[in-house]
Amino acid sequence: MRHFFLLSIITFLLLSCAEKTENKDIPAKSSKPKVTLVKKWETDTVFTTSESAIYDEKRDVIYVSNIELGPWDADGKGSIGQLSLDGKVINARWVEGLNAPKGLGIVNDYLYVTDLKTLVEIDIPTGKINKKYEVEGAGGVNDVTTSPDGIVYFSDSQAGKIFKLENGEVSQIKDNLASSNGIFYEKDRLLIGTWGDEKLIAMSLSDNSLSTVSDSIPQPDGIEADGTGGYLVTSWKGLIHYVHTDGTSEVILDSVDDKIGAADIDYIKEKNLLLVPTFFHNTVVAYELVKN
Repeated sequence: MRHFFLLSIITFLLLSCAEKTENKDIPAKSSKPKVTLVKKWETDTVFTTSESAIYDEKRDVIYVSNIELGPWDADGKGSIGQLSLDGKVINARWVEGLNAPKGLGIVNDYLYVTDLKTLVEIDIPTGKINKKYEVEGAGGVNDVTTSPDGIVYFSDSQAGKIFKLENGEVSQIKDNLASSNGIFYEKDRLLIGTWGDEKLIAMSLSDNSLSTVSDSIPQPDGIEADGTGGYLVTSWKGLIHYVHTDGTSEVILDSVDDKIGAADIDYIKEKNLLLVPTFFHNTVVAYELVKN
């Protein structure tokens, strides 16, 4: 009986050790999704120095800002183009007479465009420039985002400032940022990409306080939320990052060596479609966002 009891204990200990060894070799399952981009289409090279793209759900059309020549030149050569959701060009020069148009935002029937030191308001049904807001204290306005209640927020990458257009008046709401570029509205806050310190930061709209969402993102340009807590952030020279809910980021597209840029993006959640203007490559590319 004693021998049987000792044999049972030894067998139990051996099995326990074997189980621990076996479990040790099994990697822990990551809680982070695997994120990839699948190219769906690319336009012809007709959108010269394409800086920003935005989807107009009401009219089922994509608008693209064409800088045309120098990114900060007051040359009158800039324009806005149109294309369909499947990548077909509708009108590469729908609105002309701008300088170096960059960010785009839509409020009702108006398209808002940053253009050097002005915010341009375009009447979408007519395709005509309705008004130009001169931005006092601007160095070079850049990206645009809008809130559900119709406020237009925009960044100044030359002066490190944030402005807003509300009730027909432009005002400065933040300064002393490290070259603020990309901007994205979320409830009660703005996400801002700063080139000077390579960060994605959040600015509270209640008290203008700042916090870091993610760092080590070079030249953060376009910012979009994927609807599940993560963010898509471009780097101007040709990187697209996915920022996870814990603030860590990973590169999911790298076209730097091919000299294909990635500027101010738009993400259509219902179609998992990411629109990427390629700047000096003169195209717009659409990618399907795949998470598993």
